[in-house]
Amino acid sequence: MSIRIIPASGLEKIFLDQAPSGTYAGGSLLKNEGYSFQFAFTGASDGEIAWGTWADAEIRIDSDIAGCLDLYLVGNVGVTLATYPHYDQGYLRTAPGMYPDPLMPIKDGKVKILAGKWQSVWVRTKGELPAGEHIVRLTMTAPKFNASASSEVRLRVIPVSLPEQQLKYTCWFHCDCVADLHGCEAFSERHWELIDQYMRWAGENGVNMLLVPAFTPALDTPIGSERMTIQLVGVKKQGNSYEFDFTLLDRYLNMALSHGVCWFEHTHFFTQWGAEHAPKVMAEENGELKRIFGWETQADGPEYTAFLHQYLDALLPHLKAMNLHDRFYYHISDEPSEKQLDSYRRAKAVVQDRLKGYHMFDALSHVAFYEQGVVETPVAATHTIEDFIGKVDDLWAYYTGAQSLLYSNRLTSMSSRRNRVTGMQLYKYHIKGFLQWAFNFYYNTLSREAVNPFLSPDALGEFPAGTAYQVYPHASGPIPALRLFVFQDGLQDMRAMQLLESAIGYDAVMALIEKHAGPVSFTSCPATDEQFLYVREAINRAIEEHFA
Repeated sequence: MSIRIIPASGLEKIFLDQAPSGTYAGGSLLKNEGYSFQFAFTGASDGEIAWGTWADAEIRIDSDIAGCLDLYLVGNVGVTLATYPHYDQGYLRTAPGMYPDPLMPIKDGKVKILAGKWQSVWVRTKGELPAGEHIVRLTMTAPKFNASASSEVRLRVIPVSLPEQQLKYTCWFHCDCVADLHGCEAFSERHWELIDQYMRWAGENGVNMLLVPAFTPALDTPIGSERMTIQLVGVKKQGNSYEFDFTLLDRYLNMALSHGVCWFEHTHFFTQWGAEHAPKVMAEENGELKRIFGWETQADGPEYTAFLHQYLDALLPHLKAMNLHDRFYYHISDEPSEKQLDSYRRAKAVVQDRLKGYHMFDALSHVAFYEQGVVETPVAATHTIEDFIGKVDDLWAYYTGAQSLLYSNRLTSMSSRRNRVTGMQLYKYHIKGFLQWAFNFYYNTLSREAVNPFLSPDALGEFPAGTAYQVYPHASGPIPALRLFVFQDGLQDMRAMQLLESAIGYDAVMALIEKHAGPVSFTSCPATDEQFLYVREAINRAIEEHFA
């Protein structure tokens, strides 16, 4: 068996049955930037040895920045549903098959070469890199066949740092999925260990706002059913009075803060798609833990109203004592439709006086909620965001898997350009925050059952692969999807654009971008990886000219 190695950018997806383009040789980055590239490799069998379809190989990195590099083997998952029935030309493939996505950490310096199949080693920089030119050389050796090959990439580190991320970014964090997929009890010590690991991956990849399950999130749950109890706030009911224990809540918040999370969103006070009922709330009453509110509870009923008033009267001073009261955003109900405007308005009235002066926001598609003053900070779905642009100063954006016909998204079947371009789009429209519904949602539709994305990345064929998770639940803890790093690259693009804007102004930055990328909108994307990378190189050259 002989070995072949070809460098590839972090935008190229290496399929088992398709050779890489061979057009990438390296690039530039700012000194505190996480930068991804790949070494694609394959083995060619001599045809004489029947068992020569694979070989264990040792890999070695030679570089003066070797200590600043993390290595992963790009794994493949079997996708049944790659797209919704209606799709466009922005997908790499649309048929069922094997798709590259999970990144398996390489810790022992060994990989397996498959004859006739293309795989790749994903390389990502970390920490602060020394300025200047650096060569990263990868050598792969298969002792069984006395075969060896090498390839290299040239990186140029610009002596300028990216500014801190200004965008508020939340990718909903599902604690029940962590417990289910790792087989541990909710808020056991093992569960807390895993939550800590998942939070670290989120915080290190741009997530600076975290969903806080004070009560079990009223999300993706069939009417009359319920998800695993994930409730950080302890409640004790005595007649018409309630006592609240914030011990678990404080542990969760402090853990998130330790990973760079600085904003929080309180889970929704009312059920999804209409705000008509209360979420599941568990409380101790007469020494028994039981559910005291749920689907049978009218959203604006007197008992739940009294509960929420007492709860907020206890919570808000507690958060103020932690200096976090101005770091919280509060939800009413997720994705209300226009016909549910009145029920949403009634539910909001329950808490509005208590939350006067605090941040309140919700994901929605209908501008009427903003125009009528019902939602002060709309989180607009990207397929309707044009209705909000120019009207809202503090505009947020969001997408689920549904915004995938023409729109940017991070599905496994899409080009990575279509994932990363979101940063460019957010920059153009001065978007203040971004929400995506699932950092680690490992259930199928309406949370009916747990699904391991290694085995079924498309939730048993119910929504396209990549819709609902950015990390995989490996036995040892979470591991990243390549899509996690690609989206973070888009956020870094946005920060680079903001840095350049401080020197030459917004209009000049947009002129530079659109000179090379064409007009930017939520449905636009550079046509090739090379074009996309050229845009970022142009931005880097301008940054170097003005700041280095």
